[in-house]
Amino acid sequence: MGEMDNQKIRDLLQRYFEAETDVAEERQLKTYFKRDQIEPEFEVYRDLFVLSESDRQIEISPDFEARVLSGIKPAPVVRLSVRRFLAVAASITVLVLAGWWIWQQNKPSSQANMAMEDTFEDPEEAYRQVTAALALMSSTMEKGQQMTIQSVAPAQELNVIQMN
Repeated sequence: MGEMDNQKIRDLLQRYFEAETDVAEERQLKTYFKRDQIEPEFEVYRDLFVLSESDRQIEISPDFEARVLSGIKPAPVVRLSVRRFLAVAASITVLVLAGWWIWQQNKPSSQANMAMEDTFEDPEEAYRQVTAALALMSSTMEKGQQMTIQSVAPAQELNVIQMN
């Protein structure tokens, strides 16, 4: 066989191993490897393309599939009842809530961590700020009280509510 044929076989083998050959090219490789005399460098590939006579005569018994399937055990079906599902969900909920509660109890309070400190250097300034805050709170409460009296007045006229 010439060097040109050897190069063609090399190219076909390369394409075969890259899965780029078509059926006709694979037939050419099978025909080449069925020969009695092939180049020694290609001898390692002979078994890929030529089946021995003993390999061709292997037959599968008719009950082969049934025997294989009988050896396969079906996967167990796991059914989760609604009651069991709810029990699991309730348990998880209790655990999550207990964990959250414990976390909240152990979480340092921002008020507990605040150190008592003076915010004003001058006591007179502190007094003015407290007086202003209390005056604002007093006026807001007076407005709320007046609104309540105004809304109750129509009911008093009907003698449904009596105020002292």
